[in-house]
Amino acid sequence: MKKKSIIGVTLFYIIIILLTTAATIIAGRYYTIYINHPYQDTKIKVAISDESVVEAAEVQSVDDTVKITLKSLHYGTASVKATVYNAQNVKESTTVYSQLSVLHTGIIFLSGYEFGGFIFVLAGITVMSVASFIIFVLQFNKRRKMQFFSYKTVLDLALLLYFGLQSLLYLVLLFVSIYMPEFADPWQIVNIAGFVMSILFLLSLPLLVLFAGFLCASNLSLIYHEGMRLHNLFGIGISAALFLGAVACVIVAVRFPNSTGMSGIEVRGALIRTAVSSAFVYGECLLLSAFICTLYAAAFKPQYNQDFIIILGCRIKADGTPMPLLQGRIDRALAFYHKQLEESGKQACFIPSGGKGDDEIISEAESMKNYLVAQGIEEDLIFPETRSTTTLENMLFSKEIADAHKENANILFSTTNYHIFRSGLFSAKAGMRASGIGAKTKWYFWPNAQMREFIGLLASEWKINLLFIFFTTALSTLFANLPAIVQWLVT
Repeated sequence: MKKKSIIGVTLFYIIIILLTTAATIIAGRYYTIYINHPYQDTKIKVAISDESVVEAAEVQSVDDTVKITLKSLHYGTASVKATVYNAQNVKESTTVYSQLSVLHTGIIFLSGYEFGGFIFVLAGITVMSVASFIIFVLQFNKRRKMQFFSYKTVLDLALLLYFGLQSLLYLVLLFVSIYMPEFADPWQIVNIAGFVMSILFLLSLPLLVLFAGFLCASNLSLIYHEGMRLHNLFGIGISAALFLGAVACVIVAVRFPNSTGMSGIEVRGALIRTAVSSAFVYGECLLLSAFICTLYAAAFKPQYNQDFIIILGCRIKADGTPMPLLQGRIDRALAFYHKQLEESGKQACFIPSGGKGDDEIISEAESMKNYLVAQGIEEDLIFPETRSTTTLENMLFSKEIADAHKENANILFSTTNYHIFRSGLFSAKAGMRASGIGAKTKWYFWPNAQMREFIGLLASEWKINLLFIFFTTALSTLFANLPAIVQWLVT
């Protein structure tokens, strides 16, 4: 996001906060009480202990609901007694509000967060949440078109999902508060608003359990087919981490059930619950975002105008021939080469990329070259890159070869489908605008490999990721506890 855009967004949020504060104070001079009764013809008498503090500005009876609007006049405390009489002038019910406080700002509090301006606090939070969602929708769409292979693409999509879910729940609460005020107890509305992140977590819990179960099952199948290796246990470890994280969120939600209240214990409890739930929900959104970006990258169809096809290397057999995983990458590159030749008549060159490991008899690039020649590709179309030991070096050294033969060449890289997005990140770091194609892999291999890719994404940009986790957690904690801050400021 450009500097001017950041300044504009910041000013927008400041304006929303100022408008929310002003509307809260102005509207806070009034508070409406709803009393339900089963009688059609009624009379209501309102008695106020100190009419210099508060007055009954309006008293209405609609069907089976009595509506009493109180107006603050002066700082102080008072009690309000509302008595309902039937058509025969017989007292049917009496409701007493004994803890009514009027503050210097004009906001009426009955108990906890029950004040007339709460609807504007909720509206302000909702507007900021929806605005955040719209901003990241626009940002992700722009990033998708201009620079898809970027870790910021994953962040933008994660925040889009995060604020989208949050906005949906806030909009529901706001709708109930506006259109069904007789059922919208401010105490309950604010309490629910404080639980938005916990609600999001609980809604995602069934999907999370299914995902963890599938990940664990695929990992066991991988061990069965590929053998017991440390990296083959990765999915089981992630499943355990997801399970423990889910348990932690449930524990804090049960341990700290209230968002309301101004005591130190209640505020700390609300902060702990919101922070833990927010961080976990953000992590879920980040994981889902990484999966979506990976699937999108794998489904992308590049144009048939490529000058070079880079084939990213991986482990080869003891006899120097490609392992099935590497052979799949080569075959995918060959399939694209022949399709492009058929569609456009343009002949692409190959850059097999990969150095020689300590336990390998030849370099991965040489192994791939031998396979390509065996498949009928002429040697003068193959430019092996034999120095690289990492994916970033694959891209850097392959770019050097491509640039030496043609400036501003159209470059395509071939890898395994789950590896396309992360490889694209490295191609961007190498200063190369390249598209990617991926070879399919077995179902039980993909989830474990995808999770390794996800952790790789987190590790490669851990500083910015920690910053965004802090940002989203702090913002959600502020949203959830804003009414408490309002009460603390005005009392």
